[in-house]
Amino acid sequence: MKKIDLHIHSCYSDGTKHPKEIVKMARDKGIEVISITDHDCVDGYHTARRYARHARIELIPGVEISSYYESFDVHILAYFINTHNRALTAMLKFLQKGRIERAQKILDKLEEYDIDIDIKDVFDHVENKKVVGRPHIATAMAEKDYTSYEEAFWHYIGNDRPAYVKKPSYHPKEVIEIIKNAGGIAILAHPGVIKNDFIIPDLVDFGLDGLEVFYPLHTVYQRQIYLELAERYDLLVTGGSDYHGLEKRSDEIGQSLLKENYYNQLLEWKKNAN
Repeated sequence: MKKIDLHIHSCYSDGTKHPKEIVKMARDKGIEVISITDHDCVDGYHTARRYARHARIELIPGVEISSYYESFDVHILAYFINTHNRALTAMLKFLQKGRIERAQKILDKLEEYDIDIDIKDVFDHVENKKVVGRPHIATAMAEKDYTSYEEAFWHYIGNDRPAYVKKPSYHPKEVIEIIKNAGGIAILAHPGVIKNDFIIPDLVDFGLDGLEVFYPLHTVYQRQIYLELAERYDLLVTGGSDYHGLEKRSDEIGQSLLKENYYNQLLEWKKNAN
């Protein structure tokens, strides 16, 4: 049986490992199929291509796209996309610009709490200057001894905290349409993290293709629920570790794998779509 991990982040978004390192770790663990799904960019995928080819690892083009729906933070995973599609590229550029604007707004809010961090301090921790996120801000806060990385989220920049700012984003219906027009599959990332399964039927109406069922934070009960929902709505099933390279016991590449029969269904979809 193939080992398959379709949710991995590199240093080109908010991960810590270079795509070359990710490919090597996957090879060492016997993982044969991976997807680098960086937030709002495909740079990590492009960088990984030659390393994956040399390691004889199948690399699926992917990206994790930020959106909101009914006040919930919704992430859509896109697989098998044409990474040069114009509409997709335009959307990613918009989201990347929005991330930089959001970071500055967060820093402005932090000033109200006597936390003085310049955007340059944040960029010191950003490999890909196009994709800045809250983890980079938290790292800068910790480096300057204002707080720890974890407490930065808990007290200041986490969801619903005083310095939190939403990212500019597209409506999920637009995200899904752009993914599909770019030849891709649109998958709801880690639905259990959203904590509102009632939005899933709406996303299906928008054209959602599948659910990320196999995920480290999903309980056995949640996995069963999402498998049932996938069957009910005729959705594809995916899974992955959501690896970020944070050197935590709960963050390990290959920690959550997709079963080969579900992966074959993805391939069948791709074949029929072409």
